[in-house]
Amino acid sequence: MERILEPEYMDTAADATDYDAMDHAAANEAVIARFLELAGPAGTVLDLGTGPAQIPILLARRALRARIVALDAAAHMLAIARWRVAAAGLQDRIVLERADAKRLPHPDGAFDGVLSNTILHHIPDPVPFLREAYRVLRPGGAFLVRDLYRPPTEADAWALVDRYAAGATTAQRQLFFDSFHAALTLDEARAAASAAGIAGARVAMSSDRHYTIELAGAVA
Repeated sequence: MERILEPEYMDTAADATDYDAMDHAAANEAVIARFLELAGPAGTVLDLGTGPAQIPILLARRALRARIVALDAAAHMLAIARWRVAAAGLQDRIVLERADAKRLPHPDGAFDGVLSNTILHHIPDPVPFLREAYRVLRPGGAFLVRDLYRPPTEADAWALVDRYAAGATTAQRQLFFDSFHAALTLDEARAAASAAGIAGARVAMSSDRHYTIELAGAVA
């Protein structure tokens, strides 16, 4: 299946609302569980492409010592994120920032952990994104980028949509399918991680629809 890019930023109110309404609970639980396996006691964590902030809220509830910077370029996503963080009472532990993840406003080694969930397929060239994510990770920090993978055929992609979004709206199902079309293959992800200079990264499938690029953390 050929890679067909989506818009880089899901920055309309309809996109943000549709994405937030989809059921990501099981997938979000899985990515947080894996990140905590890699990170141990979480310190200061950067969540890249936070969307409606479901990931940092879940992380804050699982890791009570974590302080999280949640970053996104999409204003409508961040509007929902601000509401969700406030409703969760986590404004003191989750800082929301609007910025381009390919040009992060943070110094080298600023974070104990860097996390990104299903954002990479929105980036036309994943290498600058990965390079920046790795740059702001402290030496020995935990790194986890998870994304959808691009199946071999459109039929395979629709089969995954049918499996995981059977009850979704037509617009949500199309959004999910388009995400598969825009995603990387596992070999492309490995090549991107290598080109970004992420030394020692493990790149492997983590479910029937996701891969991860990951580094286990070491004690600071």
